[in-house]
This record gives sequence, structure tokens and C-alpha cells, in this order.
Amino acid sequence: MNIVAGLPRSPRLFVLIMLLTGLVIGAAQAQNSTSNVQQADMARQQSVAQGAWGSNLADEDDDSASSTPAAPTMAGDEEYGEQRILIRKASWAPWSLEADIETLWTDNVALGSQNMEEDTYLRTGFRVGYSNRVVGNLFFNASWDYHTVRHSEYTDLDFDLGRGDIGLMYLLPKLKDTFLVTRYSYYRLSEAGLGTKLYDDHVASVGLQKTWKISRGQQIFAGLYADWSTAPEPWAAGRHEYSLFTGWRLRLTDALSLQLSYRGARYQYRTGERQDWNHVMMANVSYNITDWLRAGVTGSYTINRSSGPAFDYENFIIGAGLTAHFEF
Repeated sequence: MNIVAGLPRSPRLFVLIMLLTGLVIGAAQAQNSTSNVQQADMARQQSVAQGAWGSNLADEDDDSASSTPAAPTMAGDEEYGEQRILIRKASWAPWSLEADIETLWTDNVALGSQNMEEDTYLRTGFRVGYSNRVVGNLFFNASWDYHTVRHSEYTDLDFDLGRGDIGLMYLLPKLKDTFLVTRYSYYRLSEAGLGTKLYDDHVASVGLQKTWKISRGQQIFAGLYADWSTAPEPWAAGRHEYSLFTGWRLRLTDALSLQLSYRGARYQYRTGERQDWNHVMMANVSYNITDWLRAGVTGSYTINRSSGPAFDYENFIIGAGLTAHFEF
């Protein structure tokens, strides 16, 4: 049925203009939604490539042999055997404050499947956290972090990313250094400088993570997580994530440490039209300049394989930065 042909010329022209205007607006909205999906993918992938998984795992092995030095020889050692000095630890500091700055280079800044473009970018941010025991083996955690990313060349890709977390951790009594984790997270991605919102979501998570202390200053860690997107905006950018990670951490000296890790994940987008397999290999070397300031060099390599070939990509990132960490 031709709704335009039966009208006088002026109304016919008016309807035609309205139809064309609707098509233009619809196309602009679709393009904007696609752009927001790409921006959300970029922001989340950069966070993953920074080693954001397993953040609740302990960095230190304070109860290892290195933290209980041997006592001096005393009379009676032959009878009672080698003794160790017990050191009273400082009072518990539930609050933490962290600020970091990194400069990084990537060979595929837009996560493209073809015509990959390299760029450098500056990543800065801060994190405030609170962690305390509720009762017995149950612990409460809450945090808020905010990061900015500013590119040297592709400034249209600049963004700010805020994230809030609140959750519980339960230490499983029969499995040493094993935690069951439940968490609620809120993400907000915006244009640079607290600009227009590009994407936000509420995410529910459950996970299991464990550390194995192999020897003095050496440990292996691993975990499983399921993250469910509950209210993404725009809807097409939301995705469920099912991931596993594992890694090896070695303290070379009191100040210098090395970490190698891998994360594999399945992404299921809320539209049901896209599913990805994502693999991230990461290496990090860090040096404690003081007890509160750390310098580090990080490299990561990502392989993403999607049900839509346009979303297949590989991405290499390397960078260096400083992190200041305080507890009180």
C-alpha cells in the first residue's frame, strides 16, 4: 500500500520528509549503538589485559619460612629442636588506597580484524577498597575504582571507566587458601572527561579461587568465574562471561617479582547473535621501590575468536608504570 500516493502534494511531501528523517535517525542510532558496543569491548579488553582477574588473591606469602626467621642458638636446643621467632603482625588495616599511571603501546588499538592500527595511550586511575572479616571465615569486600585512557593518535577512542564492587568471600575450611566469592559490580563507561555515557551495566558474579604455595616466595594460583550481565545499556553491548585463569608468581628478591598468567573466557552477548572465545597470555615484572611504591612492566597477548568473523582479532600490549598503594 502506498501511503504517499493518495495524499495532496504538500502532505505527500511532508510524509516523505518524515519517512526520510526517520530512516536517517534510525541509521544514526544504529551506528551509535555499534560504536558503543565497540567502545565497551575495548574498555573491557584493556582491563582484562591489565590482569584484572584474581585481584582478591594474596600477593604475599607472609606465613612462609621467609617470614619466620630462625632464632639464635640457645641452651636446650638439643632437647627441644630448632626454634623460630614468632613476630606479632601489625594491626589489621581494612582500608586501601591505590593510584597508578601507565604508558602503553598496542598494535591493534581498535581491536580490528583487518587493517590493524597501532597507537600509544596513557592509563591513569585510582582505587579505594575496604575488606574486613564479618564472622569466622566470612569476609566482606567493597571497592570503587576509576580509570581514564587517553590515546596519542586515535583520540576518538578515549574513555573513562568507573567500576564499583561489593561482595563476600568465604574461606573454605577444608581447602587451604581457597575462597568462594560472590560479588555485585557496576560498570560505567563514558566519553573522556566525565562526558556522555557510552555504556553501563550491573553484573552478578560467583567464583572460586585458590593459591598453592610451592616454596619460599613461589606460588601458583587459579580460579573460575561466572559473570552475568543483568541490565546493560545499550543492550547489544552486554555479555555474560565464563572464565578460568591460572598463573605462577615468583619472588626473585625481596623487591623484585615475576608473574606469568593465562585467562580463557567464553563471552555470550545478550543479543544471542555473537559468541566469542577469548584468550589472554600475560607476563609482569614488578619492583618494590619502597613499601608503598611499585614500578612494573607488563606485556599481554590476546587472541579473540568470534562467531562473527568481523570480531576476530589479535592484540599485543606492552607498557610500564608506577603504582602507589597505602593501607590504613
